[in-house]
Amino acid sequence: MKNEFLLNAMADIDETYIREAAQPPKMRKRKLPWKILVAAALIPLLTVTAFAADVLNIRTLVSGMTHYTSSQFSDMDKAMEKAGFEMDVKESFQNGFTFEKVYVEDTRGLDENDREVLKYKEVQVNYRNADGLRLCLFAHPDIDEITDSESPVAQTAQIGGVTVTYYHDHYKFVPANYELSEAEKQWQAIPGNYISYGSDAVEESDVAFACWEKDGVRYTIMDSGAKVTPQTLFAMAKELME
Repeated sequence: MKNEFLLNAMADIDETYIREAAQPPKMRKRKLPWKILVAAALIPLLTVTAFAADVLNIRTLVSGMTHYTSSQFSDMDKAMEKAGFEMDVKESFQNGFTFEKVYVEDTRGLDENDREVLKYKEVQVNYRNADGLRLCLFAHPDIDEITDSESPVAQTAQIGGVTVTYYHDHYKFVPANYELSEAEKQWQAIPGNYISYGSDAVEESDVAFACWEKDGVRYTIMDSGAKVTPQTLFAMAKELME
């Protein structure tokens, strides 16, 4: 699979971008433009609590209105004002990743009838290095309805009293009418393996995340393609906290 398709999707996000959390078949088995298939890579970040699923009846998380975008780091204060919260952010990191673009948009929780039962704002900051690799930093308020990832923890690091958790997940994108083989069903049952419907052809990718919570804000650095080391993401988290 060309992992650049995930990277490019994160650089060209808009309000048609869909993040499917609970993935009921009626919601996920449909033909989707390739640029929003990146949604599958965010499944582990968007685990809803039992309360949110059972009481609020949240079945799907989708993006809503885009409130702000800018390719100027000097506009980060404006982005945070639009988001309604302060966050740790840097223009560049010691490893060469440099600010590329910032987005502020709604995330909406929908019930099984597509009625909105939850909404919060999230900030996405894209970084790119000289080799063209892209990493995405996400931040949103730490809210009760969203809980930690259900994926297996690969590594953890303690940074300034904050636990940073590293995940390395595996994704298979398949066409909307694709029938899973028995081997694929067994593969999907392994924690950390995900199947997402809607691609033109069968494609696979690894995706890595470093996640932490600090001062009421939940952060994630996403590495589509898992092309950098866990230590690289840990070091970037440390720089953000300093």
